[in-house]
Amino acid sequence: MARPTGQTGRKRNTAGKAQRAAAKTRTRKNPLDRRHDLVEATIDVLAARGYGGMTLAEVAKAANVSTALIIVHFRSKERLLNEVLKAMGHEYFGALHASQVGVGERPADLLWSLVRAEFSESFFTPRYLAAWKTFWAETNGRKAYVDLFGAQTKHFLDLTIELCRRIIAEGDYDDHDPYEIARLIDTSLGGLWLDLTGTATPVSIDEARRIAASQLALFFPRHFSRSGPR
Repeated sequence: MARPTGQTGRKRNTAGKAQRAAAKTRTRKNPLDRRHDLVEATIDVLAARGYGGMTLAEVAKAANVSTALIIVHFRSKERLLNEVLKAMGHEYFGALHASQVGVGERPADLLWSLVRAEFSESFFTPRYLAAWKTFWAETNGRKAYVDLFGAQTKHFLDLTIELCRRIIAEGDYDDHDPYEIARLIDTSLGGLWLDLTGTATPVSIDEARRIAASQLALFFPRHFSRSGPR
């Protein structure tokens, strides 16, 4: 095919450049939006393929970008995974913090709200639960979680202990130890998380919520029924 020559060729060339520039402008995203999209795509890949099966190529395919763009934003696979864990952890602990706002001062109400927040349907979607599981199953993932959120984890355990202490004092549960009860609640919630994704007979979010409520009613029958604080 003959190349365009003269004025007509220059016009066509100029028009083509303008169209390409306009298309590039339409697809260009704010860096923060692009990073968010890549984090979400990584969650999808982790949920589908697990920690070991997650590659930058798979994330690039899920996000419809090049692997080079991922490197530009995150430098390496390890940094990308760290950012994913940060994003998920911030959302999780944000839900726990929000559970203590506007509830009042009664310890039973505060504990109930805290436990319910562990199974918030707006956050704990199947893909998020599956992605969380991949981090728990990997030594590096667990270590990164402790490094990032150890202080937050301790804060909410201490809060649970304090709320149990106040409920025990109110209800004259003389044979209850607040530390032991708080630990039982904490480990039970962790077990329910695993049962949501990691067993042959997984529980649903609703079932997990009901089981957690039943546990509170067993520990503190004068303060809770299975349907909520008394």
